[in-house]
Amino acid sequence: MLREPLFHFLLIGALLFVVFALRQSPQTESANRIVVDAGQIEQLAAQFQRTWMRPATPRELDGLVESLVRDEVYYREALALGLDKDDPVMRRRMRQKLEFIFEDLTAETPTEEQLSVYLEENSDYFRIEPRVSFQQLYLNPDNRVDPVGDAARLLVSLEEGASPATAGDPSLLPSELTRASTSEIARSFGREFADEVSKMPPGGWLGPVYSGLGVHVVRVTHREEGRLPELAEVRPIVEREWLAKRRQELKDLSYERLREGYEIVVEYPGAEGEAGGVTASADNEAGTPAGAQASQ
Repeated sequence: MLREPLFHFLLIGALLFVVFALRQSPQTESANRIVVDAGQIEQLAAQFQRTWMRPATPRELDGLVESLVRDEVYYREALALGLDKDDPVMRRRMRQKLEFIFEDLTAETPTEEQLSVYLEENSDYFRIEPRVSFQQLYLNPDNRVDPVGDAARLLVSLEEGASPATAGDPSLLPSELTRASTSEIARSFGREFADEVSKMPPGGWLGPVYSGLGVHVVRVTHREEGRLPELAEVRPIVEREWLAKRRQELKDLSYERLREGYEIVVEYPGAEGEAGGVTASADNEAGTPAGAQASQ
């Protein structure tokens, strides 16, 4: 019997079966085991109650649990089939989830000193624009041969006491704005007009002032200089911007630490269509442009 090929075949098959059975680790078994614990069920029930404003019935709760199980089954089978490979949407989603984890792990509360320093370093962003109150009279170049000369003559008549109510040409532009910022003025009259009016001193009528629509004479009645606000005035905005910047810095730092564990190979096509390899490993400087190396 020991010399029979069939016996040898059966013996080898039995040994392979024993080895395979012994190699089944708890990890392999747990890969096919789905556990829905009490905490998950409580979360499903709470979410249902928030949505529908009532507790879920036992049948509805069973349906929620079954839907959770179905999701898990499909998810594991999709991973087993490799459906997550070469999927740009999946890659982007996994990257976002990992970045969210980094944000949670690096959450911190800024101190008053940190916010004050950030406010000073970004003063242009937080600076309050100048605000002016002014009146304007419009001279339509389509209806006038010499609108600039008419503006000069209008200024003389206004200085002599003419009423501005009957002067100028009709338009859809506002004849008066109160405490308007430079940005608000620019939305109606254009940036060139806004910049010039924002620098005018309060007092009499001045002009001509040009906009994209024509010629104006302007009288500034009140002016508030631009300034950097105190931290107390804009603290929520400063804290929001500080946290956003800090989160981005920490995400970048986490990425660089992870990137150090990889050898990065980028192959650019050569002048004749041949690929040229560029290797960026942990020994390379992260700031060196790969394209610059590839062109060498």
